[in-house]
Amino acid sequence: VVHKLNFCGTADADIYRQGLGEFFLDDPWRFEAAWVAPNRELQQRLLPLLQDDAAVVRLHNKAYNMLSYPWSTRYQQSNQWVIETLAMAADAGVVSRQLAQAWLQLKGYEPTTLKLGAFTRLGARVTAANIAFDDHPNEKRFADRIETVTVDSVFAWLQRTGLGKAPVVLHL
Repeated sequence: VVHKLNFCGTADADIYRQGLGEFFLDDPWRFEAAWVAPNRELQQRLLPLLQDDAAVVRLHNKAYNMLSYPWSTRYQQSNQWVIETLAMAADAGVVSRQLAQAWLQLKGYEPTTLKLGAFTRLGARVTAANIAFDDHPNEKRFADRIETVTVDSVFAWLQRTGLGKAPVVLHL
């Protein structure tokens, strides 16, 4: 498993390569795994990228924000790294986060919109180093609309575009 993980509630993250056993030995929120199998063409493009240690970190940003804005490069969260890296695998012209985000918009990716009021945002920002809202556009943030990349939005987009099959869920 190649994945992005932040350091125990800090605002820093890194890319890790782990076996499934080590991956699941973490402290899971619930004992459930879900995945989407990419279409054959995307699988063929992803495999060499994921096997290349230099390529797999090319679009990684160490600054971690659990609720990062999908169309900003200031921070990056785990799901955001996944779809930006997927964009790089799908299109050889994607060589930066900006180009990955442009490709995702072109392909119809739609982030999840969370309704978070000012007091919730303030409380989260004050108590958690890995949550920030300063990368979200003011007009959305002050309307309590926080857009971010979620597993649900990625799974729905992959299936809607034909880039992936239906999600598979395994209850452990």
